[in-house]
Amino acid sequence: MVVSKKDAWKPLRDIVEGLGYECVGIALASEEKALFLRVFIDSVGGILVRDCEIVSKALSAFLDENEDIVQGKFFLEVSSPGIERPLFTPADYARFIGRKARVKTKAPVAGRKSFTGALLSLEDDVLSLEPENDGSSESEVVRIPFEAISKGNLVFEEKKDKRRNS
Repeated sequence: MVVSKKDAWKPLRDIVEGLGYECVGIALASEEKALFLRVFIDSVGGILVRDCEIVSKALSAFLDENEDIVQGKFFLEVSSPGIERPLFTPADYARFIGRKARVKTKAPVAGRKSFTGALLSLEDDVLSLEPENDGSSESEVVRIPFEAISKGNLVFEEKKDKRRNS
């Protein structure tokens, strides 16, 4: 579950950015009766384990003093977004126009709740996505209101070496 209130995580974002990292996103998820606070960070040169340690220590100290931000027992995970980077905000989707992504919706859109395909545009908080052709029919562009999206992430695509002849 991604917390949709942008300001809910502002103090945590401020700490991450104050340390010189990009705060890609923050997610609070419940898995098998455990609560996880996941913080995804990035930087120009990439992220090393040491970077995650620095951010984790700073966030842990802050969260210990501010127990109202996440109530109860939880696990804090700080990591890079990885190659299948999660998408949290409209700006994330706009930044990766042209890339392949997987998008899940809260309720069916065009008869489906899961789409994988190319991000075409984001206008007026409506995402246009061209789903992969599954062979059943021609794929049509799907327009998904941003507020209908429950989860999204980039999909890794291996680049083909143009020098090789297959």
